[in-house]
Amino acid sequence: MANYVLLQLSGLDRPGIVAEVTRVLFETGCNIEDSSMTRLSGQFTIMLVLSPPHAQICAELEAKLKPVVARFALAHLITELSAAQVEDTQPADEEESFLINVLGADKPGIVYHVTQLLADKAVNIVDMHTHTGGAVGRPIYIINIEVEGVKQPEALRTALKELAAQLQVEISLRAGDVFEL
Repeated sequence: MANYVLLQLSGLDRPGIVAEVTRVLFETGCNIEDSSMTRLSGQFTIMLVLSPPHAQICAELEAKLKPVVARFALAHLITELSAAQVEDTQPADEEESFLINVLGADKPGIVYHVTQLLADKAVNIVDMHTHTGGAVGRPIYIINIEVEGVKQPEALRTALKELAAQLQVEISLRAGDVFEL
């Protein structure tokens, strides 16, 4: 039996998707352990880690989700996960999380360069959101990233400052438990 199930769904954003999907989960006895649900450019995407009530849950979910998937024209994927594949989502007590914010004129490569710098420093991205805002003809690109595994915050801050100058954007780094205005 799978210890957990990863359920992924996506499709055109419409009212009722979350209600219908979670109704099926309730009816099958699945518990939502972790979730991310968001709209991306008119598409709604759902990722859920579930605790299944029994071994045949994947087949049962597939059958019970079939009408919901058809009604909302959703792409979906159901994957069994072992307990080892589902790590504790809480950082260790001594591990501090940090928030990185990027703001600048929209242009290709911003996400790549910022995330490559983080990878080079062995910093783990645990959450990331991007958005294009601003006025027509003057798009502003916004990135919000939550990270863990920052061994040397000041060295990372310096590297991010250098990258900000190269990319001509603003980049800030702050401790995740500190609120700044």
